[in-house]
Amino acid sequence: MQDIPFVLSANLHGGELVVTYPYDCTRDWAPQEDTPTADNAFFRWLATVYASTNLVMANPDRRICHYEDFQSHNNIINGGAWHTVPGSMNDFSYLHTNCFEVTVELSCDKFPHASELPIEWENNKESLLVYMEQVHRGIKGVVRDKLTKKGIPDAIIKVEDHDHDIRSGQPVDFMFCSFLLRIFKTSFSLGLWVTSPPCVGAMLGWSHIPPSVTSPSPKRPFI
Repeated sequence: MQDIPFVLSANLHGGELVVTYPYDCTRDWAPQEDTPTADNAFFRWLATVYASTNLVMANPDRRICHYEDFQSHNNIINGGAWHTVPGSMNDFSYLHTNCFEVTVELSCDKFPHASELPIEWENNKESLLVYMEQVHRGIKGVVRDKLTKKGIPDAIIKVEDHDHDIRSGQPVDFMFCSFLLRIFKTSFSLGLWVTSPPCVGAMLGWSHIPPSVTSPSPKRPFI
């Protein structure tokens, strides 16, 4: 996950019908507490994309799996608001990689019989495809040295007034899954200050940003 810059992922679980999104671990170890990330709106979008196209979750007449009726939450919920899970893949991916990850509880039956798998596939096929399409929603670009035109790996990509950064990978491109509008992106790497012009992000596709690297300035912070 840290070597290959994935940007979108999903855990597929069984035993419920709901899509959960980070954070999964609550603050102060509370058993249940809504614990949103800086990208809460986008995570809710990702969860809704899956839940609203899942044939069983989207059925208003379906039975509840156990004792919780997630239909009242549109079949999505913040992980911490459901139950705290320390060290989840969702939280790790968000905090330590470029990847946005949700957990899909895709069946009431945690261990469905092999004969039921074709039905489960049909119930989830469209959801999986539509979810994967969301990888094309956001901002992408390449971080290059202004003078040499060489790529700069491991540059920190920052969004103004947004408390979540990503890094350029190997090769030196980056993808920032989001539907933020009107953002300003700034990057740092090896003492170089990298800036780009203001960007108007597209809601339905990628917006490409060609950043440039300027000379270090003593008035600017470095990493």
